[in-house]
Amino acid sequence: MIVFDQEKLSAFFDTVSRGFQTSPLEIVLVMVAVAAFIALLIIVYRLQHRRIRRQQRILADRRYRQILTKHPLTPSEEELVRRMSRHLKQPEKKYLILINQPTFNFCASRLSNQEPASASALTGLRNKLGFRLQGPEQIPSSSTELPEGQGLLIVDSQAPGRRKAQGRVRKQGPRCLTAELVGSNPTFRTGEPVRVYFQNRSGLFSFESRVQSARTAEVELQHGERIERIQRRKYYRRRISQPVVLRSAGTDQQPVHSTFFDLGGNGASLKNPGGRYEPGDVVELTFLAAGEQCTLVAEVLRTSKNGQVLHVRFAPMRETTRDRIIGSLFKGASLRS
Repeated sequence: MIVFDQEKLSAFFDTVSRGFQTSPLEIVLVMVAVAAFIALLIIVYRLQHRRIRRQQRILADRRYRQILTKHPLTPSEEELVRRMSRHLKQPEKKYLILINQPTFNFCASRLSNQEPASASALTGLRNKLGFRLQGPEQIPSSSTELPEGQGLLIVDSQAPGRRKAQGRVRKQGPRCLTAELVGSNPTFRTGEPVRVYFQNRSGLFSFESRVQSARTAEVELQHGERIERIQRRKYYRRRISQPVVLRSAGTDQQPVHSTFFDLGGNGASLKNPGGRYEPGDVVELTFLAAGEQCTLVAEVLRTSKNGQVLHVRFAPMRETTRDRIIGSLFKGASLRS
C-alpha cells in the first residue's frame, strides 16, 4: 500500500505551479523581444529591397547606354526620353521607350497631353527609332508609323468638298512624310492646311497636317501626332451606288441585276430584285472591285423596306480580295460615310 505525505505533495504542486507563473516584467521583455525580431525582419527586407532596386537601376542604366550605341540620341532627345519616363511606373526603365513601341506610344501620349509643344520632338524621335505599324490591323499613334505604300486621301481643310487628292506614302522623314500623288490631282501650295485620311483593317483614320512643299507629282506633309479614328467598324464600309449581279449560290439560276446601297469588307446592302430573296438564303454576288471582277458568296442576314433591301454578310474570303474591295471604296470615298 502506497502512502503519500500530504505536506510534501502539496509543496511539490506549489513548486510546479510557480514555474508556470510569469511576472509582468517577463511579459514585457518577451513582447520587446518579439517586436525587436519583427523590426529586424523589416529592416533586413528594406535593405534587401533597396539593394535590389539599386541593382535594377544599374542594370537599367547599362541597358539604356547599350541601346544608345545603336540609336545615338542628342542631348535634347535624351532629355525628352527622361520626361517621357516620368510616366512609367519605374522611370529607371526608360530604355523600354527606345525599344518597345507600345511603351513609347503610351509615354508620348501622356507627355503630349501635358506638353503640346513637344509633339514635333516626339515625331522626330519616333521616326529616328524607326517605329512603324507591324500589321494592317494595328491602330496607329502617329503618321510616322504609316508604312510605305499606305494609301492616302489629302483634303484641303479650307475647301474639303472641292479640293482633294489621292496618294500613297513614298517615304518617311524626320519632320514630314512624302506622299506620291496618284492620277489627276489639284496643286497644293506650301503652308496650306490639309486633313489626311487613310484606312487599314482597323478602320478609317485622319490627322491634321500642313503642306511643307508641293510639286507636280508629290507633296511633303507635316507629321501628325494626334490620329483620329473616324469609323470603328471592323471593316470599312461606305455608301455606294454600284451595279452587281446575283443569283442563288450553287445553282444554274439566271443572274439578275441589282445595285449596291453600301459595301464594305465584310458585307453589303443591295436592292432585292423582285423581292425574291429572304433571310437565310445564300447568294452569289459578282461585281467590279478596283477594276477586277470579284465573285463572292454571301448569306442574307435580314431584309428591310418591306423586303426591298437585302443585308448580306460575305463568306470567308482571301485577305487580298478583301483588301481590293476596301481599297476600291477608299479610293473613291466621298468622306461623308
